[in-house]
Formats: sequence, structure tokens, C-alpha cells
Amino acid sequence: MSLPPSPPPLPKWPFLLGDAAFLGAAWLVADRAAQPLGAPALLALVALVAGAGLLGAVPFLLDYARKQDEALDDRQRSLEALAATAAAAAEQISIAAAGYQELAEIAQKNLKHAEALPHKLQEKIAEFNASVANAAEEDREELEQELAALRASESERLESTADKVVRAAAEWGKAEAAAQKHLSAAKGVLAEFDRRLAALQAAVPAPANPGPVSPPAAAPPPSEPPPPTPAEPTASAPVAAAEAVAAPAEAAEKPAPRKRAPKKVVKEEEAALPLDGLDAPAPEFSPGAPEETAPVVALTADGATRLIVTAYIGIGNRLFIRGEGPGLSWDEGVPLQFVSIGKWRWETAEATAPVQFKLYKNDQIECAALASRTLEPGHQQELTAAF
Repeated sequence: MSLPPSPPPLPKWPFLLGDAAFLGAAWLVADRAAQPLGAPALLALVALVAGAGLLGAVPFLLDYARKQDEALDDRQRSLEALAATAAAAAEQISIAAAGYQELAEIAQKNLKHAEALPHKLQEKIAEFNASVANAAEEDREELEQELAALRASESERLESTADKVVRAAAEWGKAEAAAQKHLSAAKGVLAEFDRRLAALQAAVPAPANPGPVSPPAAAPPPSEPPPPTPAEPTASAPVAAAEAVAAPAEAAEKPAPRKRAPKKVVKEEEAALPLDGLDAPAPEFSPGAPEETAPVVALTADGATRLIVTAYIGIGNRLFIRGEGPGLSWDEGVPLQFVSIGKWRWETAEATAPVQFKLYKNDQIECAALASRTLEPGHQQELTAAF
């Protein structure tokens, strides 16, 4: 409850003016009365002076009373404020008591939860261990399947490469046999030519003086001629002369002689013999690296732009693509979708212009063998990447 505001202080000047009027009236009575003063004049003077004194004391008395009232009002206001503070404190105490009771209940509940927490933690730990074991088992089975598939693909590749090596070795053997055959035939031809040349040289002695040479009646068959040396010189003019001289003698014993090619021609024929791939370099084989093939490009039936990559990058690694196109950038790569062992795929249906791209292993190692490539919109491109 609020008290009304205190009234304004009472002015003192009317009372002082009235006091001055009473004293002035007493002075007039004393001045006009006969001397000595009689009883009525004295009574009038006493009454006027007493009235002036009372009238002068009234404002001070009223002021004192007003101050007393103000002091009482202040005391009452203080009491009211104290009562309001006490009421608020009581209310706060009641609220705190209720809060303490709620805190006690919450503490009881937390204590019960804390008592049950170890059992729940043990259950959660058991569930987590079971999930980890299941995930590890699934990962192990998946890795075993991928490893088996990889081993199967590598074994097939090794078997095909071994077949190629066996076929190449067989072809090499055939080429070597053919080369040996041609070489032995060439050696036989050379030996026959050298034998006939030696026989002609032994049958026709060189004349001491130049002049016409009379042919002998018959040339005895030569005995076994010595084997010629590779550095033995052969002159075309003496050989032609020896053949011209020995022609009538040989005509009497044998039919027409077989035409022989000069040594130079034999060497040319030997150099021109087919060696069936003898000089061909052996095919290089590296089982770890995939064979580089030209990219295969074709139109897609659904109109999507698709990239199929063959890359054996190992278990746990991923293939990323960077470039300029829908969803691509040169700063951060986009992972390709794993299709099967060694097969990865990226596709988009939003390409309206040629897509420039590069391939990265784990978004870190660039495929330097491919460098930057272009994929036309609405086409499917198949290529092989080697890191």
C-alpha cells in the first residue's frame, strides 16, 4: 500500500502579518488609553499581546506537526518497504526450498541412473564389440573375395602371357631351325662352289708367258681338294678363263655343266634368306602393368556421358577424376564408382559440351600416361590407366 504524497509546507507570512496587526492594535490601545491605564485597557492589551503570541506560534506548531507527520510517513514507508522485502525474501525462500526439493529428486534420479550406468555401459561395449567384430568379419570376407578375384584375374593374365611366351618360344625355335637349315644350305652351296673353283685352279696351271693357251686333251679328276679359307681371293677374269678352257674337257665326260652363281650372288641370296622372325625382338612382358590400349569411344543408348576406366591400383585405393564439366573441378577430385576388380565408372547426364579431365590415384597421384583427355557429350569412352 502506497501513502499519499505529503502536502506542501504552510506559509508563515500570513501569521506573522496577523501577529504584527495584533501588536499594532495593542500599541494603539496603549497609546489612546488614558493614563494611568484602566482595567479595560489592560485587559485589551493582554488579550491583543496574547493573541499576537498565539498567532505567531501557530505556524511553528503546525510546521512541527507536519514534520512529525512526515517522520511517521517515512517510518511507515520504511516499514512497508521492509514488509515487501520480507515478503519477497519469503517468496524467494519458498522458491529456493521448492528448487532444493526438485534438486533432491533430480539427484535421486541421477543416483539411480549412475547406479544403472555401469550395466548399460557394459551392454553398449558388448554391442560395440559385436558390431566391430561383424564389420571386421564382413571386411575380411570382402577383402578375401576381392583378393581371390584379383588372384584369379592375375592368374588368367599370367596364363595368357605364359601362352604367348610359349608360342613366341616355339616360333623362335621354328625360326632358328629354318635359319639353321638355310645356313647349312648356304654353306653347302659355298663348299660346292669352292670345290669346283679349286678343281678348276688345279686343272688349269697358270702360263709363264702371256700368249694363246692350248687346251689339254683331258683333265684328270682332282683328288679331294683342300678346304678353302674364308679369306681366299677370287678373281673374276681367271675364273672365266679357266671355265672357258675346261669347258671342252668336261663336255667329253659329263653333260652340259650346271650354271653356278658367283660368290657375291650366293652371299646376296644368303642375306636375303627368310629368318622367320629370328631378328624380331622378344616381346616384353611385365605382369604387374596392364597393357596400354587405345580408348574405345561409342554413343550411349541413354544419352549419358560415361567414362569406363580399367586400372589396377591395389586394394584400399580409389580412382578420382578432376577436370572441367558438370560437377568437376581442377582443384578437388570426384571419386569414380567401383564396378568390379580393376573397373571404375563416372557418368553424368548434364554434359552439353566436351568434358576435359585427368585421372588421379587417391586424388593425389596423377596418371601421367594419360595426361589430359576429352570426353564428348553423349558418348561412352573406355580406356586403361597405369600409375
